[in-house]
Amino acid sequence: MEAQTHIPIHSRFRRDLPCLAFTLIELLVVVAIIAILAGLLLPTLSQAKDKGRSAACMSNLRQLMLANTMYDEDHKVYPIGWLPPQSIWYKQLQPYLGRSTNIAGQGVFICPSSPKGGFWGFLAYAQNKEINLGRNDIGSRHVEDFTGTLMFADTDGWDACLYPDTDGTANVLYRHSGGNEASTRTQRDDKLRSRPRKYGRANAGFLDSHVESIKTASNRLFTLKLD
Repeated sequence: MEAQTHIPIHSRFRRDLPCLAFTLIELLVVVAIIAILAGLLLPTLSQAKDKGRSAACMSNLRQLMLANTMYDEDHKVYPIGWLPPQSIWYKQLQPYLGRSTNIAGQGVFICPSSPKGGFWGFLAYAQNKEINLGRNDIGSRHVEDFTGTLMFADTDGWDACLYPDTDGTANVLYRHSGGNEASTRTQRDDKLRSRPRKYGRANAGFLDSHVESIKTASNRLFTLKLD
């Protein structure tokens, strides 16, 4: 039996084959391409995330509008915007949302795009100041324009009542579609005063229960009359 000749493994390959490793220039080109792709994809991912949060915010507002309608059907008035020492709208709506009346906000009262849950940490929406601010007798029977009158909208959470952009305490917050937490006409948060205001859109729930995205909040959206 012939003895097999042992051939070293390194000699089994041709020595004239080119090296398969990347050169430094090729690596830099690959890194540059990855950086360009990341730069193109990140804004798209950010926009998709913002749209997802905005959709969740709209869902919150739809639930609030449904609770508001049921409250009006039961009590023949809308919730109290603010009337001390009686109550406030979000506490009156909580039983219609499966929560105890002694819980202050949170849950559907927080916009998913609000990083801190509003100024006080438990509220990111407010109720139309033309509806039961300082009173408790306005209900659906007083409304002439259900589709054009808003009830709730995005705010910074400082105030339980909502004011139009022309008001001295305007507080509709345009945080969606590229906006930020500083995009209110009235800035009460010292930490946000130095930030540039980036106005996007605000989500708003109207008295006919539809929800839409608005760019401005004129006084006509607040009045109950047909205008």
